[in-house]
Amino acid sequence: MNADEIHRKMLDIVLDEHTELSLNADERDELNTIWNRLNAWPDAPAAIEKLRERYIVIPLTVLSWSIGVKCSKHNGIVWDGLLSCEFLKQYKPDPGAYIHAAELIGVDPSEIIMCAAHTRDLRSAMSVGYHSAFVYRAGEKSLESMTEEPTEPLSFFDVTAQNYAELVEQLMA
Repeated sequence: MNADEIHRKMLDIVLDEHTELSLNADERDELNTIWNRLNAWPDAPAAIEKLRERYIVIPLTVLSWSIGVKCSKHNGIVWDGLLSCEFLKQYKPDPGAYIHAAELIGVDPSEIIMCAAHTRDLRSAMSVGYHSAFVYRAGEKSLESMTEEPTEPLSFFDVTAQNYAELVEQLMA
């Protein structure tokens, strides 16, 4: 299943357990489209635009390609490409996802810098040769510990930033 199908299946499970909200199949399908309108972090679109002046910027997402495209349009974000793990048949943080992404882009993993707010993603990308950029996001929980704090010292990563403006400053210097 891709992310769209997983989200819809989970929505059915939640709604079936909470019978006080009764939605028919069409209403559930419509509610499930909310994933297409997720808001980006406010500082991300301008940072992506600036980074594209010097770098090829391509997200590798666990979301479906459809969600990635629609969310990008919703937020006014233009990418140089968009890779969904649904095409790779391996999902992050499986190291194979990062290897296959590099192959599809046509570069060596050492030529890629993975930017993420989750250290697990960064560690996996680093294990296959990617460089790393950790951007701290207040309120974003670490998947490993369910806290906001990274599980590694910040010096573990090639680049660390408190926000996307700081990331751009460092990468464009």
